[in-house]
Amino acid sequence: MSNEFRSRFVSHAQLAVERAGRAQTEAATNQYLVLPFFQLLGYDPLDPDEVVPEAHASFSDKFKNRVDFAICQDKTPVIAVESKKVGALVEANRGELKGYFNAVPSVKLGILTDGLTFQLFTDTSAENMMDDEPFAVVDLTEAAQGQVDANALDALMRLRKGTFDPANVGADARRKMHVAAYADALQRVLANPDERFVRVMMDIASIEGRRTSRMVEEHAPLVREAADTMLDRKILERVGFADRSDLVRIPAESPAVPAPAEATPEPAAPVESGVVTTETERQVLEYVRARLPFLIEREEELYQKLSHIRSVDHKTVFCVFYRQERKGKLFNFTEGTRGARFRFEFVTPEGAGWVNTDTLSDIDAPLLAAFTARVQELG
Repeated sequence: MSNEFRSRFVSHAQLAVERAGRAQTEAATNQYLVLPFFQLLGYDPLDPDEVVPEAHASFSDKFKNRVDFAICQDKTPVIAVESKKVGALVEANRGELKGYFNAVPSVKLGILTDGLTFQLFTDTSAENMMDDEPFAVVDLTEAAQGQVDANALDALMRLRKGTFDPANVGADARRKMHVAAYADALQRVLANPDERFVRVMMDIASIEGRRTSRMVEEHAPLVREAADTMLDRKILERVGFADRSDLVRIPAESPAVPAPAEATPEPAAPVESGVVTTETERQVLEYVRARLPFLIEREEELYQKLSHIRSVDHKTVFCVFYRQERKGKLFNFTEGTRGARFRFEFVTPEGAGWVNTDTLSDIDAPLLAAFTARVQELG
């Protein structure tokens, strides 16, 4: 069922992105984008007992709270929806939604949307008091490009008519928030294990020897390499290559692995004196190596090429390439100083193009295009 819903969700996202340019008003946004979204979830916008437009909740005759739509179960509002014109979604818009959410005890989920982005809120901190931050964000622009966030898809699955459970939405949101926090913490600690974590891992792995500072320091890079190996295994399991021992990660610090016998040997990338690879640059390289196996979608011939991805750190840019730095360049990366955190200059079949972003998943499309093109050119 999840695959079938995912397919329908992606199709809806593609149609929504196509229509978004014609949604020049809030009314048009509701008509072209928001109501079809309700239908995707199984709700009938034409049933007044199920979808109520301009829903009101009043503290008094003087102070009224209204949302654009209320979705009901058994004629009782359980989901409140506040919509804005495409591209006009700002944090200040949350006030109206929060006022209605807090005024109607039966409402357990709030949605703030501009038709393309759907922010989902509940009451994880205090009952019947809407949280300040969403527990999930559904981005149709990303989904239209095939970048479907697993957390967002799971949240939508639970929102469908016949599946949505108002009594448990808060607990589910807390679970998602805690999982996300733990995932972020694991990513940080595995990328740069501190002394406490290394000591714990040494104990769990039953490493013999007295835990001196020197010994712990020596084992820190081993723990990081072990984390990389574990991630490789998980990636290969998910894409159906768990039994392929030849598909392994090549750490950034490792010497270049020789190419197969029939290929021309690749020279090692030069290392400039005085250059220190930053944690952000390592994060970018790790993202490339972890993400590409998913993007190439089980194409075994391309899997064979993943081991030829290299990087070289220059004083001004961090370059990631395939086989050869100049001919096989995928992108140049520099850390942003203002605005976006990541700045990429990609080399794709269409030419060079810049991507400035705070979210690494935004590079998926040009990354895949550049890698595919370099493989075709260099073999």
